[in-house]
Amino acid sequence: MADYEYDFIVLGGGTAGNVVAGRLAENPDVRILVVEAGVGNTLEIEDIKTPSSAMELRDSLYDWAYKTTMVKREDYERTEKPNTRGKALGGSSSLNYFSWIPGCRSTFDRWEEFGGEEWTWDPLVPYLRKSVTYHDDLKLYPEELKKIGSGGPLPISHAELEKKLVPFREKVIEACKSRDLPVNENTFDGDMVGLTHCVNSIYHGVRSSSVYFVKDKSNITILTHVHSKKIIIDPADKVTKGVTIIKLSGEEHSYYAKREVIVAQGVFESPKLLMLSGVGPKKELETHGIDVIVENPHVGQHLLDHPGVPFVLHVKDGFGMDDHLLHEGPAHTAAVEQYKKDSTGPVGFGLFELIGFPRIDHYLEKDPHYSQTKKANGDKD
Repeated sequence: MADYEYDFIVLGGGTAGNVVAGRLAENPDVRILVVEAGVGNTLEIEDIKTPSSAMELRDSLYDWAYKTTMVKREDYERTEKPNTRGKALGGSSSLNYFSWIPGCRSTFDRWEEFGGEEWTWDPLVPYLRKSVTYHDDLKLYPEELKKIGSGGPLPISHAELEKKLVPFREKVIEACKSRDLPVNENTFDGDMVGLTHCVNSIYHGVRSSSVYFVKDKSNITILTHVHSKKIIIDPADKVTKGVTIIKLSGEEHSYYAKREVIVAQGVFESPKLLMLSGVGPKKELETHGIDVIVENPHVGQHLLDHPGVPFVLHVKDGFGMDDHLLHEGPAHTAAVEQYKKDSTGPVGFGLFELIGFPRIDHYLEKDPHYSQTKKANGDKD
C-alpha cells in the first residue's frame, strides 16, 4: 500500500499543478504524486525548448487539440476552431507564447465578489513575484523592474529582436505615442495601460515553464502518460480519498492521499474529471449514468475566454523575421546555425517584443449596445 499512498496527490502537471507541487515539496517530510497525461521530458524536447517553434506546437503531440465553437448568436457565427491546451509536463506553459504579464488589479479584485478575498491583487502580488527571477543582463530597463521577481524558479527576461528592426520598432513607438498610447515599462503594479517592451518566459534563448518548480525535487513522484479516470470520493462523508488512473495499456491503478487531492487539470479537463467523479450538474450526470455525489450546477459552466484576432500587415519582402524563421534560405540557415551554436539570435527570441494596452472605452461609447448595457449595469463596464 505504501507505494500507492502519498501525502498529496496533484492531478495535472501543468502551469498550476507544478507550482502547487513544487511549493508543497519545500517541506521535505511530505511525499507528493503528480499525475500527468502527456510527456514528462519537456526540458529535453527541442520543439518545446526553442522559442521560435512555439507556433508549430499547436495540434502537435503536445497539444490536447480541442475543437470548440462559441455559442451561436444572431450577429456572429463562428465555425469550429482549435483550442490549444498543453498535453505535456508544464501544461500550457510549455506551449504558450511567453509574454509574462501579471494582469490587471481590477480583474484580480473581482475575486472578492465570489468569496476569494485572499486572491485579490494586494495579497497575491508577493506570490506572483516569488515565482520568478527577472533578468536584465544588459541593464536596458528601469531599475524598478527588479521588483518583478528575484529568487524564483522561473527565469524571465525582456524580448530581443533583430538589430535591423530597431528603426522600425522606434517608428511603431512614435506612432503609438501620437495616438495617446504612452510607453509604460512598468505594467507590473496592476495598471496595464500603455505600450511596453515584453518580458517573456525565456532566458538565454530557452523557454521557461512550470517544470522548473518540480525539477530535481526528490519528494515528488511524477506519473506521465496516464489519465485520471475518477477521483475516489467517499459517498458517505464526501471526502476525497485518492484517484484512479488509466495507463496507456488500459491498466488501472488507484492512488491514495493521506492529506489532500488537488485538481489542476486545466479549464477543460478539471470540470470533466469532477463530473466523471460525481460532482456537477445533476441532470447532466444522470444523463450519462453517473451517480451524483455532490450536486453543483456550476461545474463545467461559465467559461470566459479572450479572443485572439490576428491582424498582420505586410511591410515589404525581406523585412521582419519571416526570412529568419519561416522561409528556407540563407537568413534561415544562418539563424538556425547561430542558435545551435550558443542559443542566441532570432530562433531564440520571443514572438513578441512590444505589447500595447490601449483604453478602448472612448470607442465603445459610440456603440449604442455598449452604452445601453453599461447604463443597465449601473454605469459600470
